Amino acid sequence: MMVFDYVIAGGGSAGCVLAARLAEDPDVTVCLIEAGGKGRDLFIRMPAGNGFVFGNPRFDWGYESVPQPGLNGRKIYFARGKALGGTSIVNGMIYMRGVPADYDAWRQMGLKGWGYSELLPYFRRSEGSRDRRDGYHGAAGPLKTEPAANFGALDQAFVEAAVAAGHARLDDFNGPHRTGVARNDSTVSRGTRQSSAFAYLKSPPENLTVLTGKHIARILFENTRAVGLETIGGKRYRAAREVIVCQGAFGTPHLLMLSGVGPADHLSEHGIAPVVDLPGVGQNLADHVDVSMQWASDRLDLSHARHQRLDKAAMLMARWLLNGSGPGGGAMFSTTLFHAFDDPVLPELEVYMTPMIVEENLGNGETEAAPLLQRLGRMLLVRGRKVARAGVQIDINQERPKSLGTVRLNSVNPVEYPRIDPNYFADKRDLDELVRGVKVMREVMTQPQIAKYVTGEIGPWASARTDAEIVSAIRETAYTGHHPCSTARMGGDGDPMAVLDGQLRVRGIDGLRVVDASAMPTQITGNLYATVVAMAEKAADMLLGRPALPPENPSET
Repeated sequence: MMVFDYVIAGGGSAGCVLAARLAEDPDVTVCLIEAGGKGRDLFIRMPAGNGFVFGNPRFDWGYESVPQPGLNGRKIYFARGKALGGTSIVNGMIYMRGVPADYDAWRQMGLKGWGYSELLPYFRRSEGSRDRRDGYHGAAGPLKTEPAANFGALDQAFVEAAVAAGHARLDDFNGPHRTGVARNDSTVSRGTRQSSAFAYLKSPPENLTVLTGKHIARILFENTRAVGLETIGGKRYRAAREVIVCQGAFGTPHLLMLSGVGPADHLSEHGIAPVVDLPGVGQNLADHVDVSMQWASDRLDLSHARHQRLDKAAMLMARWLLNGSGPGGGAMFSTTLFHAFDDPVLPELEVYMTPMIVEENLGNGETEAAPLLQRLGRMLLVRGRKVARAGVQIDINQERPKSLGTVRLNSVNPVEYPRIDPNYFADKRDLDELVRGVKVMREVMTQPQIAKYVTGEIGPWASARTDAEIVSAIRETAYTGHHPCSTARMGGDGDPMAVLDGQLRVRGIDGLRVVDASAMPTQITGNLYATVVAMAEKAADMLLGRPALPPENPSET
């Protein structure tokens, strides 16, 4: 049995960060164990290669929900990265933190040290912004960021239309204000996707052992102390100090339950002897539900869809291979709008504008017939059952839905996926809020600045005018916003459903922590990647006994 000071389960967005930071102490040894590959493939590095990664079983775990009653019985596809970097190899590369009120609410839940002013120094330590130089951003961190490179004519038209409809024009979503419209910052640098593996594990030191292609079967315990990990096939890795689980919102509760940590009654149903009864494991699944509206257009010349034909895709790739430039070197999402119905510091909706129409839920419908060049191009750039088309897609993400779901065991077989039930629209208030959001976005899309580029709504939206018809279209088109979290969450000492304490330690267990999106106490107002990286940065200081970085808050100075 190999012995290390720290053994980390999962080389995802958090695991890579944590491994690198722990290994900065030359007196400790660290082992990072990842089931997927090394995460350095061409289409992972190329931002526009996302379509080749998304839905590809080599790079994507491809989880699927149980049928959702709130979505007309549809199953929802959950892309989760399967390589070093985790889901940062397949995300939309948007650098977006939560709003200060999100993190301040964590502190108010009894989680000392998790407020905005305490987390901002870790956002800054992690970030290497190309252009921003102020108290909200870092310039020297490993995670490089820059303005979204594919900001084009339709993006600019959408911004102008939103401003004409009364929305504020912003420069920086991660600065003092959030509600409004702006060009995104992206986790791309010099034409390369900044997965956590690229950002943090370029040159692993000698005291860090990185193992790939090793699927973890269970956590090893001696009484109620975690002492290591066992992979499929029986290979064991012992932790002299601590085991840290970093397998994400689905993988972490799955591994905990397989290992005897979770709701005792559920574990017993599967013949697993509980090590500790923690009813919160696998509960509180929070996700941003996404409602996708689509407008047709005859301006293929302005659409990302023009790159999907094989000859066009080849030209895009050739330019990117030459020097990382061109459309291949940028994310497909460049522009976002945050809308608040009540309080501008806590917007309820995050809206992405994409200058093409694409079906992102891979479980929907039959594969659409297409000319040969387009079929081949679809395999490279925009994977899906339908061909990408010219147009404008408006994805309305609900930031803090009241409907929460679960992750449960299907069996004791570690390679069988867990049962994922996001429970979308179980609370009717979520639907009511999204109906209002649809009306807000229609007001933006009727402004002349953007209306001149589109020819009208299509699909279920073409005839959805009454509230009942809008609800019907929402149920037909909604899917995941790709931000699941909180399934092994932190909580105060008086919270019976809290799996972790404020130090990310699993309650009732010694030597075991969780560091990933599953640990988030609540859903946040924004994309998860930046927050997960900051949490891992903070966790490294906790594990090594370093003092926390001093609090900062530029808005108060």
